[in-house]
Amino acid sequence: MAIETSERAGNLADTLDQMIGSENVLKEHSERDYISRDLSYLPYELADIVARPGNTEELAAVVQKAVAEGYAVVPRGGGMSYTLGYTPERKNTVSIDFSRMDKIVEINTEDMYVIVEVGCTWKDLYETLKKHNVRTPYYGPLSGMYATVGGAVSQNSVYMGGGEFETAADSVIGLEVVLANGQILRTGSWVHRNSNPHFRHFGPNLSGIFTADTGAFGLKARVALKLITLPAVTETMSFAFDSLETMFSAQIELARYRIAAETYGFDPYYNAAFEKLGFEFKEGVTTLRDIATKGGLSLANLLKSLKVAAAGKKVLRDVQYSLHVTFNGHDEVMARAKLKLGREICLRHQGREIDNSIPIVFSTKPFDFAGTIILGHDGEIWLPIHGFVPLSKAIPLAQAVEKLFADNSELMEKHDIRTSYLTCLSGTDFLIEPSFYWYDEIQKFRLDRVSPANQERWKDRKPNLEARKVALDLRDQLRDVFFDFGASHLQIGRYYKYREAIENEPFWTLLETLKSNLDPDNLINPGSLGLDTNR
Repeated sequence: MAIETSERAGNLADTLDQMIGSENVLKEHSERDYISRDLSYLPYELADIVARPGNTEELAAVVQKAVAEGYAVVPRGGGMSYTLGYTPERKNTVSIDFSRMDKIVEINTEDMYVIVEVGCTWKDLYETLKKHNVRTPYYGPLSGMYATVGGAVSQNSVYMGGGEFETAADSVIGLEVVLANGQILRTGSWVHRNSNPHFRHFGPNLSGIFTADTGAFGLKARVALKLITLPAVTETMSFAFDSLETMFSAQIELARYRIAAETYGFDPYYNAAFEKLGFEFKEGVTTLRDIATKGGLSLANLLKSLKVAAAGKKVLRDVQYSLHVTFNGHDEVMARAKLKLGREICLRHQGREIDNSIPIVFSTKPFDFAGTIILGHDGEIWLPIHGFVPLSKAIPLAQAVEKLFADNSELMEKHDIRTSYLTCLSGTDFLIEPSFYWYDEIQKFRLDRVSPANQERWKDRKPNLEARKVALDLRDQLRDVFFDFGASHLQIGRYYKYREAIENEPFWTLLETLKSNLDPDNLINPGSLGLDTNR
């Protein structure tokens, strides 16, 4: 193994070897590069060391030692983000890989909370909780097979359960955080000497400081999340629309009634992707048993299973825009009442009902399709940008995005750059996520998350620096469009213009004061949230 670290980093690595075991301290260049880069193709520094602590105490010891030696410390979860939220921004950085801190510590179905280490994936958490007939209100992003609880809480995240219960941060009731000096801080009722983490607002809501902070204020070690009983009945529907505006109008009305657990809006590119990679007959057959047994071996569930298996690739054929919706209820009356209203809404907005195999499969196997989004359906690089806007701005923002695409259509055609939309609801907030696709060299991280057959097909793609530059520039222009519409963002990291967006100076002063007090040397994920890295 080729070790390529400085003498100073080598000395720190030797110390960390003694603290957490040499097998948990990565020094080889390729290992450090794998952990240091995100999905964005934007510049990053290479971490000097990657440390993999196994529990809160080891994490605290590593952070304390690294900071004392003048090293920046950057937390890294599942690696699925694309806004420089966990990439080193300077030399002399230790990256913390949380993959060993993946335990579910406590499932309390009496007081309805779960304590989980931050390296646990959303898929593992969901499948474990399901055995106890519970889940978290928000229960994971589409990438939940790989995305971790800590990453989603730090970056914030939306999708599964988001229509009813909003974002990952909204399900948090307590946190255990390691500060720059190695101290371990807890929040909510978790701080009470005679209590447990059942309540978030025990005095000031300090949990909120550490959610969506992209790791700027401390490194989360364990998270306490609310629990709810699994819905007894799930109903789904899918509708086709001939325009973006009509699909958005239906989603907006659904949001105002707040009846949908999830809503996914797809554009022609996403529809084609699912036609090409999605629900083939053999895949439907593998899903049969899960769907049939989810609510018992009922005739209705068996019919649903057969429907999915028979749908093949015909689900989205000749569909421009498609909307896929899930409704939950504690009984059939509740779920079907929501379904009835949802249908009426979509019909009012010129939708036509189509086969609902996609939301059936998504609600049954919610995390099994991460490989279909991390690359395009022909192995193109996928790079999104997103923004939350109030319902009144959703259609005007979409029209502005469409105009930017139209104005640059010749340039994109020249470099074979394509675009897509994914839309969803977070309560009564509207999320729009346009994505760019182009042919380019594929990082190992992405290849590791697609099928072996596709790995073989796509592994030798050559760098395409011209197309990459155009795509990244257009993405920056889209960021400015979102900014002009006042959009809010998840995973702010170092990419979105957070500081420029803040007009209220007392707010920014408070933010900087918190950073100065919690991290006086600015060594915990420096640069995240746009906080000054050189003060």
